[in-house]
Amino acid sequence: MISLGRVAASCLCFLVLGGSTPAQTPDPSSWSTASELPAVDQSALSAAQKQALLNVLRTKSCNCGCGMKIAECRMKDPKCGSSRGLAAKVAQELREGKSSDAIGAGLDKLLKEGPPLLGDPVRIPIDGAPSKGPANAKITLVEFSDFQ
Repeated sequence: MISLGRVAASCLCFLVLGGSTPAQTPDPSSWSTASELPAVDQSALSAAQKQALLNVLRTKSCNCGCGMKIAECRMKDPKCGSSRGLAAKVAQELREGKSSDAIGAGLDKLLKEGPPLLGDPVRIPIDGAPSKGPANAKITLVEFSDFQ
């Protein structure tokens, strides 16, 4: 039979040694009611601004091509760079004092442009690497090869 003291000692040892309980992941189906969305910083927003942020994100579509609302995409695909960028843009514009209507109009304009074709450029250091063409070219193509 296991004693209560042994269970308590095991729990204490677990916590002292850095054990943790599994992190609670948000339920993706709760996107329309959730007050917190993955990777959306609401820290500098007032309560009214937070509500306006959630209203905009729940009603405007993501431009990644998923067909979901921005809030829905943040919950169901937290790695989506498009919804993360759009949510950050809305939050920033609310911090700057823009109205929900003005922000919504700006998002509608972005959505008409379609999904982005490429993500942000990635900087790869190529100093000293063999190259062809001018050093100040607008685009640099880097080929990774393994000749083994």
